[in-house]
Amino acid sequence: MTRFTHSILILIFSILSVSAQNNTEAQKVIDNLVSSLSTSAIKTNFRLSSGQKNTVNSQSVSGTFILKGNKFVLDTDGTKAWFDGKTQWTYVADSKEVSVTEPTESELADTNPLAILSKFRAKSFIRFSKTKSVANHIIELNPKSKKEEFSQVQVQINKATGNLVSIKLTDKKGSTTLLTLSNYQKGVKVPDNTFVFNKANYKGVTINDLR
Repeated sequence: MTRFTHSILILIFSILSVSAQNNTEAQKVIDNLVSSLSTSAIKTNFRLSSGQKNTVNSQSVSGTFILKGNKFVLDTDGTKAWFDGKTQWTYVADSKEVSVTEPTESELADTNPLAILSKFRAKSFIRFSKTKSVANHIIELNPKSKKEEFSQVQVQINKATGNLVSIKLTDKKGSTTLLTLSNYQKGVKVPDNTFVFNKANYKGVTINDLR
């Protein structure tokens, strides 16, 4: 099983010509998005694809996704993952195994770019992209420090609804991870234990604690 496939089983600069007023507005759009994701849960379909620089090969997976703050549940064909903000449980139906980890920021980026958007915005210059869209805000976050693992985070947000449309992460090597959302539902009611693996629901499962 590849690192990408394993990780997905669990998912956020240099445009110096943009005016200071536009920078402030871009920051406001991102802040409003993060605030809405922190205060109420969303449920959405997703497609997550990953590719390396200068290659035509890419890996992708799709499924459903529930997010509440920095917690999430991700469900794909034959796999499911829970993340409670610290611990991640990754279940593979074929092997009836659950891997328990405490993922790094980089690993979360491979699975859920949303999980790092809140932290990354504080470390970045936030500006509207030169690429324009009639329907969406296109905003780029470029790190203030060259030590950051990601060279850019690009976020698209629907202008009319404020809903997140996509997040694209680019690392220093030019590899990309793109999360695209559809059928976006706001205000979903879910208890916090939704984001924790319940062994009682998976009889005969083997648990591999990798923390």
